[in-house]
Amino acid sequence: MRVALSLLVIAFSTASVFATPEDMEKFHEVTRMKESSRISQDSCMTCHTEPPEHNSFGKDLKLNLRASQKSRLDSLIIQSVASKDSDNDGWTNGQEWKADTLPGDPKSHPEGVPAKLEDGAKNESGPTVGMVDQLLPKHSMHPLVIHFPIALFLFGAVLELVGIRKRSDDLRKSAWLCLLFGAISAWFAVPTGLLAFFRVGFSWTGYALIHFFLATISTLLMTGLVLFRRRGAHTSISYIALLIAATAAVASAGHFGGLLVYGN
Repeated sequence: MRVALSLLVIAFSTASVFATPEDMEKFHEVTRMKESSRISQDSCMTCHTEPPEHNSFGKDLKLNLRASQKSRLDSLIIQSVASKDSDNDGWTNGQEWKADTLPGDPKSHPEGVPAKLEDGAKNESGPTVGMVDQLLPKHSMHPLVIHFPIALFLFGAVLELVGIRKRSDDLRKSAWLCLLFGAISAWFAVPTGLLAFFRVGFSWTGYALIHFFLATISTLLMTGLVLFRRRGAHTSISYIALLIAATAAVASAGHFGGLLVYGN
């Protein structure tokens, strides 16, 4: 029970989602935590000073989870802080796990003289960032770009439908510009999304697969709509049906993209 509570606190504090049996399995796999271990006994205080405040280990874990853009812990995220010395006591987090001491408390550490830090370890708080990641973050600017096709196209669709109903040329002219630039920006959102997908390390399952499928369909529908619309201000049933289908696809793609990043 204490193991479950400890993992729940870590997962909730880092990503604001609920822990799952898979999360616990991953944490056990990396830390080899037992019911009688010090980490289990201290539960919340493994990552916290006074909840919701994090200690140095909790901050490192939280930063690496955010950098990964994943919604919950996995073995790679947990292992990514193993070579760090979060509490600056000379012992890496991984060494402290093995010795059953707390990686976020400098007063809790293995006996003896600390061994040399593992390769790549950093004493300062925060994840190690490479040259490529400094120039281009792992999200590859996708969170910045993706808001344009979603906002522009959905707003344009509303203006278009209202313009058709009210027979307003001015509204439909504004709608056309929003629909056009929304569709164009989608062709920038897709490649940045794919680049972020591979760099962050998402797998082709679950929300990631659904989001990619809907994003592709949305881009094709938006492109087809603006090609149809450029010939004139259509009011046909087929045009309106295509507009509604494209709008639904864009909204659904955005929804599953949010689930992919932030969880349920």
